[in-house]
Amino acid sequence: FFWSDYNVKKYVDVALWLTELKEEGLIQEIGATNFDLKRLQELKKAGVPLVSNQVQMSALDRRPVQSGMASWCAENDISLIAFGTVASGILTNKYLSKGAPTQEEKNTASMRMYSNTAARFGDWKLVQKLLQTMDTIAKDVRSDGRCPEANISIVAQRYVLETPSVASVLVGVRNQDHIAENVRTHSFSLKTEEKDAIDAVVSKRSGPKGDVWDIERGLI
Repeated sequence: FFWSDYNVKKYVDVALWLTELKEEGLIQEIGATNFDLKRLQELKKAGVPLVSNQVQMSALDRRPVQSGMASWCAENDISLIAFGTVASGILTNKYLSKGAPTQEEKNTASMRMYSNTAARFGDWKLVQKLLQTMDTIAKDVRSDGRCPEANISIVAQRYVLETPSVASVLVGVRNQDHIAENVRTHSFSLKTEEKDAIDAVVSKRSGPKGDVWDIERGLI
């Protein structure tokens, strides 16, 4: 479940009502969406049996990691379900060696949101450095046979999947090719040095700052 305004101090009460429904067999599991670490800890302390928290996470948006949430969830058997892993197509071959999304391309709420995420990450040169790094890794993955059709989007998703506590990623699928591509994401693993190469670029980011959904809630 999602809670927009933390100033309305009823999210624990609602979560406990959901717990009662679970105990009565009316719902199977309880998951949260875009809760920050502090509130997850409050829910856990209150006895809410959370199994997951759905969060925006990508190489451009590391808030679930930098806040300590990913590590805490791993220690407390709570899975993270990541969305936005390819940032509405920004983390794909489409934008390699190309300019930032144009106003014409920002024709959906999703693209506008992830364009803002990319802008908070850093200037477009840094985004290009990230794409170039992922492209180099994709070439290596193809050449050594781990995934003959690896590309930037597959590497971007794999990077998120190998984050502690991440159980799955949510991706948009528009056609059969997208289905096949997403299946290939699970066919290989990144080498330590490949993750390190991405981490080295990500470490130069300017943002997004704060915890999960802090910016969207207007908290920072």
